[in-house]
Amino acid sequence: MVKTVVEINIILNTNSLILINNKNKARFYYDLITQRMSFDDSNENKIQNYSATISINFEVFNLTHVGQTINRNDGSMIAYLRDKDIQELAEKTFYEDEQMHIYDFMNLKFTIKL
Repeated sequence: MVKTVVEINIILNTNSLILINNKNKARFYYDLITQRMSFDDSNENKIQNYSATISINFEVFNLTHVGQTINRNDGSMIAYLRDKDIQELAEKTFYEDEQMHIYDFMNLKFTIKL
């Protein structure tokens, strides 16, 4: 299913959920099978709940433990955090002021009927 509600794109299938806020470019991804989660805020910071090997300008970085961060040259960062921390950040920063909250990040549930 692909749908847009209050300037938020919803992409939902049997394996994953993607929410993209068109107002501020924030993005939330949740894999319903593996429970991998990532959140990109409006400042292009990326937060994820899984380890990864990342190449930036031909330099390789490894995110191997919770709390680890990689600082990018543009001032943004990539961080490996716990699920709850990602959910709290998404809940606080995904929506713009006055924007309707269509998804509850803390409970991983829609607040509207799809």
